[in-house]
Amino acid sequence: MQELPLPLPERLQATLRVLLLEDSPVGATDGMLRLLQDKLAPWPVRQSVTARGNLIVTLGEGDPKRAIAAHMDTLGAMVQYILPSGRLELTPLGTWSARFAEGARATIWCNNGERIRGTILPRHASGHAWSEVVDTQPVNWAQIEFRPDIVTHSAEDSRAAGIAPGQIVALDVEPEFTQTGFLVSRYLDNKVAIACALECLSLLKENDLAPTVPFCFAFTNAEEVGHGAGTSLPPSVDDLVSVDIAPVAANQHSSEFHATLGYKDAAGPHSQSLLAELEILAQTHELPYVRDVFRHYHSDGSSVKNAGYDTRTALLGFGTDSTHGYERTHMTSVLAVTRLMLAWVLQR
Repeated sequence: MQELPLPLPERLQATLRVLLLEDSPVGATDGMLRLLQDKLAPWPVRQSVTARGNLIVTLGEGDPKRAIAAHMDTLGAMVQYILPSGRLELTPLGTWSARFAEGARATIWCNNGERIRGTILPRHASGHAWSEVVDTQPVNWAQIEFRPDIVTHSAEDSRAAGIAPGQIVALDVEPEFTQTGFLVSRYLDNKVAIACALECLSLLKENDLAPTVPFCFAFTNAEEVGHGAGTSLPPSVDDLVSVDIAPVAANQHSSEFHATLGYKDAAGPHSQSLLAELEILAQTHELPYVRDVFRHYHSDGSSVKNAGYDTRTALLGFGTDSTHGYERTHMTSVLAVTRLMLAWVLQR
């Protein structure tokens, strides 16, 4: 058995913090693309960017046969309509509950390059004014509004400040890494997977290791709206492991302290044979893992299947509580995922 080099937790966390603080809501991932290109520049890899802005990073000679996908895009919102008050109606980018938008600080990305700060609030935000209506109002996107931190008394005032429908709204991530090993933030989905991929590349370079077959990382930019690797994966790829968030809940087996092998998602079952290979690797290297099945879940692997690729797919996840909300995972899971990724890259 080949001994795997150990990931460096401090470096992995430092990388993750940088990634989290680079906003990349779906539809506006250019900043994250440039950040990754800069980070990868010193490494012996080939970079290519697709017409849609997905980043393919290839190691080894020839066309890649194996791939790991990790999406750059996160959830976010968009200006839907400027209300007569000058406040803004929002529409979500990706699928997530307005419950987790209420109270968030956020930034509008104006077309003129300006950034306007503000707060996302329910329509009835003050108990002093609305009493119990604050608690009984519905939870939906029609019930919330963006209060921009500009002097505005009308839709005309907000338009004059540079606000327009279609502009991206990025929510503050508020990352916190605890001494007990927990990682808490918006948008661990899927910045954790990218941090794990970069740690794998660092370990390969530092230990003079190389994939046994031509290999690529596919950093995709529209997974949250169902496109993902299905629009970007090189057709030569036979095997794809999609690395993504694994929901922890009372009706799931995933755990914040394990890597998760996902056997099925909303698009159907993944490859039993490829998952079996990953499970054997996890057992061989004594990595903590669980098996799970996800009912309401899509991934880069899903998009590849839906696009009709003749490719085996598997799902590997870091166990996370409150997915698409204020997310939390633990370094135990993140390190297990990183080591399992590395073991698969090096598998003969």
